[in-house]
This record gives sequence, structure tokens and C-alpha cells, in this order.
Amino acid sequence: MRKIATTALWTALLLLIAATPAFAQKDVSGTVTDATSGDPLPGVNIRVAGTTTGTASDVNGQYSITVPGPDAELVFSYVGYNTKTVPVGTREQIDVALQQDVAALEELVVVGYGEQQAEDITGSVEKVEAEDFNQSAKVSPEQLIAAKVPGVQISSSSGAPGSQTFIRIRGATSVNADSQPLFVVDGVPISNEGTQATRNPLNFLNPNSIASITVLKDASATAIYGSRGANGVIIIETKTADEGEANITYSGNFTMSEPTDQIDVLNADQFRQVVRERAPSQLGLLGDATTNWQDAVQRTAYGQEHNVSVSRGYEDANYRLSIGYLDQQGVLQTSNTERLSVGLNYNQSLLDDQLSITANVKGAQTEDQFAPGLVGGAASFAPTQPIRDVNSAFGGFYEWSQPGLGLAENNPVAEFVLSSNIGTSYRSLGSVEANYKLPFVEGLSARAKVAYDVAAGEREYFAPTFLKGQAESANPGTVVRANFERLSTLFDAFLSYKNTFDSIDSKFDITAGYSWEDFQEEYPEFNASGLTTNIFGPNSVAPISDPVNLQGFVTEIPNRLISVFGRVNYTFMDRYLLTFTVRRDGSSRFGPENRWGTFPSGALAWRVNQESFFDAIPLPISTFKIRASWGVTGNQEIGDFLYAPLYVSGGPQAQVQFGDEFVTTIRPSAADEALKWEETTSTNIGLDYGFLDGRLTGSFNYYVKDTDDLLFTVPVAAGANLSNRLLTNIGSMRNEGYEFSIAGRVIDTEAFRYNAQFNVSTNENKLTKINRADDVEDFQGIDVGGISGGVGNTVQILQEGAAVNSFFLYQHKRDANGDPIYADVNGDGTINGDDLYKDINGDGAVTSQDRSVVGAPQPEWILGHTSQLSYNNFDLSFTLRAHIGQEVYNNIASNYGHFQRLTEFAPSNLHESALKYGFEEPLYLSDVYLEDGSFLRMDNITLGYTLTSIPTVDQIRVYGSVNNAFVLTGYSGRDPEVGGPGASAIGIDNNTYPRSRTFSAGINVRL
Repeated sequence: MRKIATTALWTALLLLIAATPAFAQKDVSGTVTDATSGDPLPGVNIRVAGTTTGTASDVNGQYSITVPGPDAELVFSYVGYNTKTVPVGTREQIDVALQQDVAALEELVVVGYGEQQAEDITGSVEKVEAEDFNQSAKVSPEQLIAAKVPGVQISSSSGAPGSQTFIRIRGATSVNADSQPLFVVDGVPISNEGTQATRNPLNFLNPNSIASITVLKDASATAIYGSRGANGVIIIETKTADEGEANITYSGNFTMSEPTDQIDVLNADQFRQVVRERAPSQLGLLGDATTNWQDAVQRTAYGQEHNVSVSRGYEDANYRLSIGYLDQQGVLQTSNTERLSVGLNYNQSLLDDQLSITANVKGAQTEDQFAPGLVGGAASFAPTQPIRDVNSAFGGFYEWSQPGLGLAENNPVAEFVLSSNIGTSYRSLGSVEANYKLPFVEGLSARAKVAYDVAAGEREYFAPTFLKGQAESANPGTVVRANFERLSTLFDAFLSYKNTFDSIDSKFDITAGYSWEDFQEEYPEFNASGLTTNIFGPNSVAPISDPVNLQGFVTEIPNRLISVFGRVNYTFMDRYLLTFTVRRDGSSRFGPENRWGTFPSGALAWRVNQESFFDAIPLPISTFKIRASWGVTGNQEIGDFLYAPLYVSGGPQAQVQFGDEFVTTIRPSAADEALKWEETTSTNIGLDYGFLDGRLTGSFNYYVKDTDDLLFTVPVAAGANLSNRLLTNIGSMRNEGYEFSIAGRVIDTEAFRYNAQFNVSTNENKLTKINRADDVEDFQGIDVGGISGGVGNTVQILQEGAAVNSFFLYQHKRDANGDPIYADVNGDGTINGDDLYKDINGDGAVTSQDRSVVGAPQPEWILGHTSQLSYNNFDLSFTLRAHIGQEVYNNIASNYGHFQRLTEFAPSNLHESALKYGFEEPLYLSDVYLEDGSFLRMDNITLGYTLTSIPTVDQIRVYGSVNNAFVLTGYSGRDPEVGGPGASAIGIDNNTYPRSRTFSAGINVRL
């Protein structure tokens, strides 16, 4: 019996083995078509489920693939279509018809006071989703889209944690007014104006809570924001919950940052040698120490960030609650940013979905510790002196105390140890919006929104009497507390009508509304002197024996903006599109004669690929849309009370003595009653294209932006106003450029995917008119771009025909090797301008009229590239950014690169260029210090791994990233990307906070 059973078992096993080859390596073929039109679909991805085996359909939609057996399943996926899974069974031919993915085709883009389908947009609009954001740790939200959008320049102004970002959309449109774009968060325009308590006013927004960022670039897109749309608009939408079970997510990371470079100054041995050779009279002031002051003020910085969110979606409601904490040190000692943020988003549908209510509330407390100006002091303080001196009267730190050395540099370590500079800010943004679908007219809805944006905080600075810089001042021992309170309230109400009329093959989307905004600002400030302890800070409990001088003042600034607006979007035959927008604004920032302005725009678009003749084109073109737009926008960000005198405190230098008491004066400021907003007229011609049903997409744009009534500060006749200089409208400017972008799903299989995006843009900026002052002879322009060194030196100019802030310098003569000449060429016994500089105007002498425009700080080309790769559970992404054609003035070299510094006061350290050029005295206005600032920067690299097979856990992703991985540049300084908000003038390398390379390790968990 056992023998029979064994024989039967072996027989069955042999039969199974014999039958297996009949099902293994089975070939399946077929055709993939569009379910609606029946047309074949080329490039469809066909994969065997659960394996890496895959193929793609050919130009006729046909495919052939080998499957492992009858239990296999084929997965058909195609951009713009719903994915379909088909069991193989015994079939050898499987034809599949794919349905179009309506949600993908009808992607909505926020365009201001509403949404539009992406295919219906007539303006220049770019949307970046969360999955496409830069992945490394970010403090502020705008860094998420750096290098992602053509025509948008995003650069951090310094390397300080959470530093303010320099943002330009299609170039600067102003000189003295704000050129930063308008930010709109969840439909609420917010102030991007900085405060004394925080480095970046946008730091209250947690980047982890942002779902998408949309950039509006041309007037057709921005004109709905009227007097605030001239610089472009950046719309930020925060995350909401999807319908389904509750989701809990956690994300956290730890970072380590290190300075990437140091300023090239002499070490202690080189410094001693130079003093012996060039300034032997100063040998007695050399010390015995060997100190690297840059090492002393810098550090390896550490940071951490944690975010937790809870979300839940129901059939008629959803909510999302998030909490975040950030603590980021800076690489300069004592600098730090700490933030605690919360956010709540709630949506509710009522009355059978006729009424929807959306509420958003977010807030944050941010504390910034500011490092004093350590960079210049660390570069210039003598490297032969020690950090500490136990016998010093300056808090135990070495300081120059010999007679006559009062103006020598201060010990930079003492600056950050003994002083304190902390800003604390609180900001909350909230809104409630109701949208009601009116029952008596199909497609008509009414929307109303109330919102607030409130910010408050304080900046406190303390320096004791025994800090050297304080001990030698008129009022030593200083504490200053500058508070601020800002509240803006908003009310929007508008009607929206959307309907399609098949009888005339037309679609309408009409919006008309009213907006009211009120702004209140208050800036109380208090200061005291004669202190050894901080009366406001942690040392305030200590007894104060010093005579204290305490004073304060309060500045209040109200402002109001009232607007009416309307927009019409019309589509005919699903291929001809028209947009018309108009907004009328009234602002209290201007006088009664110029208070109201009208800002119209219009745009046309033609979806050529919808035409019947397009079917005859033998190319896989899925999108071909031509766009053209024109419009006028304004810029009212000029400050307050400039058309009427504002009474302000005269400050401590303008006090009046009454007996033993000094009283602060109150005096009016200068004002121009005819002041009005700057207006920008924009023209844009664009092309949107797509191939292989959206697998390859991109756009091309050409634009011209003309800004009129530019504000300039100009001299006025004595007695004609309350100042000898006045801000008034006298100029015009043009920006002109091209933009190109291309994005593609290069590889898209089940196991391996590769997406790439590349964009390039160019912008030419030019001042086309500056009304010259009649009483100024040989007027060349308005000097700007102040630098360190000397008194009142400037290296930039506002000149007709040149770019804003163009460099205005002497052209240095060069020898046969290209090196700058420094010698008594004319033999008069001295080295002067005639020896060094070119006589540009040919009058036989080098004078101020021989300075010329020799470069500009704006890049001629901006390029960005992002690659995203994934293989099974691994993912890799990186972002490259390049600026080409920009110039940088090396103010570090010009200020520290001459031997006169050895004998000015105490011997100060030198920049290495002093040895290279041999300059005895400073040559601040020589173009020797102007360098090519072009660069290629690897902004970030991120490598991650996702686990999805853990019980009770949806997924876990761990990752590591490097931010500012490397920079390729010919610039001799530390970094060619310098200047902007919160720093020196753009393009001037002047003691800027050093950038760092940041390494991050993080984890994302979703339950």
C-alpha cells in the first residue's frame, strides 16, 4: 500500500513538472487604445504585477510581453489615464481600452479669488506640488521652490539660520519701493515686511504643512491683485485631509552645519613678517599668540526639527491639526532660530453640499538670537593677540587699550560673549470662508471671507559698560527694547458664476467682488544707558548702582486698502480662451488726488492641438497652446506717510536741554503730496507644449515689463520741504526676458522611475529714464551701493541706460600679464589716479567723470535642474542651480587688501590680495575688486528608503540629505551669492554671514 502511494506521489510530481513549462514563459500580446476615441496609445507602460518585468506599447499601441504563468496580472499605466490591472489566465492576446483620468485632466490651479483648470489658464502660471519640493531641511517656505520655476530668482541673503530670502520674479520692478512678490496664504494676502525681531517674516509658516506653491508671473495672472501685483504673486496652499480613516504623521530630522570657507587673510606668522617688512614702527604692538579669529567666532552648528499632524476626512467634513518644533543653530557663535508652530485646517459641507465653510488658523512663536557683526572683526583683528587677558578692564578679554588706539578693532569674541541680541516674535494668521451655491441660478455661488494677520514681538539688545565699544561711547552700557505690534484685518466678498452652454459651445467663469483691508502698526521703543546689567533681561534682579538714562517713544502707523475687482474667463469650442481682469484700488498711503488707481489686464489663448487639422501632424503632440497677455499692475509698498508729514522722534542726537533734563524732540518728516504708486505694464507671449499625452511637458515665454513713476530719493532746494532730500516719482525701468522649461517622466516602470525638470531664464534690466536735477552739473546718475571703508564711498549707480545698481568704478590699467598696474607711471613722485586708471572721456586727466558702468549684479541667465529617481523602495533627488553673467564686488578684499591698515591705528590683519597687488593705500573704486560671480551650486541631495510592510504602520521613510553640497565658481571670495534683504546691497560681498554645508538625517512616519 505504501509502495502504491509512493508511486502515485512521484507520478503526480513528474506530471506537474512536465506540465510547468507549458505555463512558464508565456507570451502575451495585444493593443492598448483610448476607451473613448478608440485611438491607439503609444508609450503605455505594461508591467507584470509584483515583478520588474515590463515593456511599453509602440506607436500603434501594440505590445508583447512574457509572463511567468496563468496567475500573472498585467498592469497598464499611462499619464492622464486610469491605471488598469488585467489577469492573464489562459489568454495569449489581451487588448485593453484605458479610460481618461478626469481628475488628472482637470487639475485645479489657484489663480487668486478662485481656481481654474490648468488647461484653461491664459496667463503665465507655474504650480509646484509638495512631492516636487526641495527635500532638505528648510526654515522658510520660499526655499522649497528654489530652482523650480523659470524666471524666479530665490537666494538667501546670508547663511544665518532662517535668514530673509531675496526673491525676484522677472527682475526688479522698483528701486526704492519693495520688489519682493506678494505672498497669499490660503487666500489671504500677507505682509512680507520685515521686523526688528525676526530675520524673515515668513518663518512663521512651517514648510512641512505646505501642499503646493503657485507662482503668478504675468499681468494677466497678477492683475486681480491690482496695486500689489507688480512684483508677481506667490500663492501658498496648506495641507488638508483626504476622505478616509484618521492619519497620524510624524517627521523629524537632525542637522549638522559647518562653514564652507573662510576669508583669505594672513595667518600669525605671515602677519608678523609683513609688519616687520612694511611697518617696523608697529613691532611693539605685536603679541606672542597665534589666534585664528575666524575659528574662534565660528562653530559646528546643530539643529533639530519635529512635526506631528493628525488628519481625518469624513463624507461632509475634514480636519488637519499640526504641531511643529524647530531649533537651528547658526555657524556664528550665539546665532540661533527656534520656532514652535501650530496649524488647524477645517472644512465642513452643509445643506446637501450647497454650503461649504473653511477655517484656517496657524500661528508660531519664533525666537532669533542675532550674532553681532563678527565677520569683519574676525577677519581683521590681529592674529598675534590672545582672546583672553585676565588683567583686562574689558570683561577679561584682550582689547587694544594703548593711548591713541580707541578706533582700532574690538575683540570679536568679547562682542558675542558680553553682549546679547535676541528677538522674539509671535504671528498668527487665520481665516473663515463660506461658499454658498445659490439655488436660483445654476453655477452661481457667493463667497465671503474674513481674515486676520497679527504679529507682535520685541527685539532686545544689551551691551555692558565694560564692553570696549560701549566704554568709549558717549552713553556706555546700553539696553534697547524695540517692540512692535501689527494687525491687518481682511474682508472679501465676491460672486462667482461658472456654466457651460452646449448650444453655443461656450464656457463662462465670471468673478466680481469687493475687498477691504485695514492695517494697524505700533512700534514702541525704550532704551537706557549707563548699565552694567540688563534691566530687562535675566540679570535684571541684580542691583543697579549706575546712573541710568531711560527714555522711550511710540510710533503708530495706520493704513487702509479698499478694492473692487472682476474677472471673466471665456472658452469657445474648447480651444479659444479669453481672460479679462480689472481691479480698482484705493489706498490711504497716497494723497486724495492719487488715492485711486485702475489696473486692467487681458489675455488670449489658442489650444491649437484641439483643431481638426492638427490630427494630420505625424507627431505625438498632446498639448500645443499659444498665449498672449497684456496688463497693468501697481506697487504700493513704498512705506507710510510719505505724502504727508509724519511726526517722529528726533532721537538722542536732537535732544533739547531744560535745566538738568534732556527732552527728545518731535519733528515732521519730508513729504511729497503728489506721490503715487509705481505702475508696471507687462506684455507676455507664451507657448505651452506637451508630448506623449503629457509625459513630456514644458513652456516658453517672452515678456516685457515697463515700470513708470519710479520712486527716487532726490535733492530738493533748501527750504522747499522739511528735508534737503525727498522721495518722489521721477523715473522708469524696463525688464525684458525669455523663459523656457521642460519636464518629463523619462523612465516609468514599476521598479524604476526617473523624472527630470530643467528650466532656464534670462532677464535684461535697464533704467530707461531718470529726471536729472537741473542744478547738478555733469549729472551721471544717483550713487548707491555703500561699502565698508572710508567715508561715504559707493560703488554702484542708478544711471539711464544701465541696469539697476550697476557697478560704477574706474577701469584699472593692466600690464601685459593682465595684472593691475601700481607704480608711478607719469614720474611725478606719487602714485595717483592718472597712473592707475584709464582716461575714459579723453580729457587728459583722470577725474570722477572717468568712472563708468563696468558690470551689473543681476545674473544674465538663471538655470535650474531637478532630478528625482526611485528604484523599488529607494529614492534619490537633487537640485542644481546656476547664475551666469553676474558681477560681485569684493569689499572684503578692497577694505582689508592694502598695507595702510598696518599703521592706521593698531596693526590690523590683511586680505591676501595685499601681497598679490602690493597696494599701499585703499583703492575702493578700482574695478580690480569686481569679479565674475557666475556659479553652479548643488543646492541639495537627498537619498531615502521607504518601508511599507510594517504592521499597523502605513509607511516609514528614512533619509539623509546634504544642503549646499558644493559650489563651482571662479569668484575668489567665500561665496558669489551675496547681498539682498537683511544684508548689504546686492552684489557687494561685505562681511556677509557665512553660508554653511548642512548634513541632515530624518524620518517620516505615517500611521
